[in-house]
Amino acid sequence: MNLSPLPLAVFVVDATGSITSWNRACEKLAGYGAQDIRNRGLDTIIAFDDAAAVNRVADRVNADSTGELICADGRRVPVRVTVAPQSLDPDQPGTYSVIVVPRSGLAPTRYALIQDLPIADIIEELPCVFYVIDQSGHLLLWNHQLEDALEMTSDELPTYNVKNFFDEAVQAKIVQKILEAFEEGTSSHESDLIGRHGKRTPFLFHCARTNLGSLPVVFGTGLDITARKEAEHGLRVRERAMYSSVNAIVITCCEDADNVIEYVNPAFEQITGYTLAEVKGKNPRFMRVDDCDVDERQRIHDALARQQSVRAVLRNRRKNGEIFWNDLRIDPVASMEGKVTHFVGVISDVTEAKHYERRLQHLAHHDALTGLANRTLLQERLKSAIDSATARRKQGALAFLDLDNFKHINDTFGHEAGDAVLREIALRLRASMREEDTVARLGGDEFVLVIAEQPDLAQLGMLVERIRQGVSAPIVVDGKEIQPGTSIGVSLFPQDGRNVDQIMRAADAAMYHAKTLGRNNVQFYSDELNQVVHQHLLLEASLSRAIRNRELVLGYQPKVDLRTGRVVGAEALVRWQHPVDGIIPPDVFIPVAEQTGLIVPLGDWVIDEACRTLRALGALGIDDFVIAVNLSARQLRQRRFVNRLAETLARHGVAPGRLELEVTESQLMDHPEEAREALAQLKLLGVRLSIDDFGTGYSSLSHLQRFPVDCIKIDRSFLGGTGDLHNGHAVITRAIIALGHNLQLQVIAEGVETREQLTFLRDHDCDQMQGYYFSAALARDGLQDMLRRDTRLDM
Repeated sequence: MNLSPLPLAVFVVDATGSITSWNRACEKLAGYGAQDIRNRGLDTIIAFDDAAAVNRVADRVNADSTGELICADGRRVPVRVTVAPQSLDPDQPGTYSVIVVPRSGLAPTRYALIQDLPIADIIEELPCVFYVIDQSGHLLLWNHQLEDALEMTSDELPTYNVKNFFDEAVQAKIVQKILEAFEEGTSSHESDLIGRHGKRTPFLFHCARTNLGSLPVVFGTGLDITARKEAEHGLRVRERAMYSSVNAIVITCCEDADNVIEYVNPAFEQITGYTLAEVKGKNPRFMRVDDCDVDERQRIHDALARQQSVRAVLRNRRKNGEIFWNDLRIDPVASMEGKVTHFVGVISDVTEAKHYERRLQHLAHHDALTGLANRTLLQERLKSAIDSATARRKQGALAFLDLDNFKHINDTFGHEAGDAVLREIALRLRASMREEDTVARLGGDEFVLVIAEQPDLAQLGMLVERIRQGVSAPIVVDGKEIQPGTSIGVSLFPQDGRNVDQIMRAADAAMYHAKTLGRNNVQFYSDELNQVVHQHLLLEASLSRAIRNRELVLGYQPKVDLRTGRVVGAEALVRWQHPVDGIIPPDVFIPVAEQTGLIVPLGDWVIDEACRTLRALGALGIDDFVIAVNLSARQLRQRRFVNRLAETLARHGVAPGRLELEVTESQLMDHPEEAREALAQLKLLGVRLSIDDFGTGYSSLSHLQRFPVDCIKIDRSFLGGTGDLHNGHAVITRAIIALGHNLQLQVIAEGVETREQLTFLRDHDCDQMQGYYFSAALARDGLQDMLRRDTRLDM
């Protein structure tokens, strides 16, 4: 930009002497246009007389210089040159004003030059307020900048005492400063000028005493320091923020290619234990932990060398020697010239977060009770072992362990004892395995071993057998000896599968095979076992189709009242009529349905079909006949089972009391409180309830008494074969009948096949029986015919 016109030729130059701006008097005097002057060196325009002795603009400040102005047309005009230390161009701070005046004859002194200046014009163009005050405190002279600050006209200003331009709280101080200038010659102070409309502007005032003729006065300038005040306030806020920050802040100064600490805040002292006095002048590297986080530290070093920002997470050492994790962010700070002079580092102590992260990492991959690997970590380790075995042409093994009687341990000794057993078995398994092997717990009483590189199958077999024996050794808990046992299934990789899922399914199948062979033994996966598993999967798929295609049928085994010989009910027994394989018995497909969850739709179908039969019998006038349906544990646990059952009964128009639901003793004792609540809801619905296979589980009489059941069924195993009722079976059977009657329950015997069994039951007041002695299961038509003819038991 060009300077506003002045009656003097004035150049503005930077510290190197390069011309940055000028006024029109320069163009008139030297004859140059704007394009000719800009960025030219001062020495190409002015030939100084002492150029050889003085070559820096700064050295000519406040000194009288002479020389020749080199004009555009080649003329040389003798001039006086005065260099002022401040630029008259407010948009170009840090520059110099060069005032050029033509001369003739000898050069005048500096004071003579000042006398030649047009003072009034200069005062009006000053970048500050200017004022002259008499001893009464009134203005004699001022420039327009003062009028702008006070929002007043030139006619109004003389009528005010200058103290009234300030806040009332500081007026006494203002008067004191003016008197100080009159008495001592000068004074300075900072204060806000308050305009007529309330505008407040902070100024830095400088006052000096002089005389106008014989009148003592004080003149002065006021520099608007709004920007400085705002900057100072910002600095105070930022300084307070750094001081109060919970994160440690370190400011380092770049000295001789090193970064030494210049400032640390209180949070740094709290986190590290070092005070500012102890660390000032040191490189922050003194806190590092040797041989730790080498890569992170190198990243920091490289970033600082490039003067770039960097963030890293690394360990440092506190004053007390304790190691802590810190999340460090470092940023460079540059000067106005763009040179990096400092670095600011912000340290967050993330030690607790790191420890918590490690705990979460451990919990995410380890079982909480035993500390063994969990399913997630097991699958990672197994995949790695399979890949390694495949690549190195080696052989590994996966062993599934399932405790044989863990439910009995929990029921007999309590869950705390059960947990103690699991922890002890985990310790035994760890002790039996090598460092490179993996021991995992999948939950409950299932453990898995990943055994790497086992070239000798015989040695592997001996190892697994030793593990089985070790697990089966007695465990003492609270002075009581507990005898665990385990069934183990083993698969080999890569021959039994190429991926994690195949290997785990093979070992799982081998383990179930071990259980079917009597438990507490070891079985290896084989092609034959694979065929069994394959048949199991086919059966699962076929069963799902059979439910959809209505390949299932119900047979009804009659129940006989042992006092009248009359048929009073029947048990619904499901059969599968396979289109290719013919009749498939329930002991083949019911376990598959239980394992896969198909038991739920299968059970719903059985109940619906039984209700259909009860409705058909009702149409024949048979309204007191009861059909019993076996209920699975999955059905009993379903939340909406009771609602669905009520809807089914209502849809068929069957009274709830004509349907009896049979649950096994083991189902009730797995979760007795949940079972009691579920049975209570069924009882409210009005259906009859019975306990099937009574005497084969681990019943608690206190629980049994609380179950809202109507009858109990004696398991066929207690009747024995022909002639067996004179041994221990008879004692148990009599006890069950007596127990049932004492609890006001009906007692039903199933599996009755001989006259001797019938006579025994009748002699001991058993209420009902069912079995081949009277009738096998009948189709619906056969049952209806039997009831229509009133077929009875030959008593």
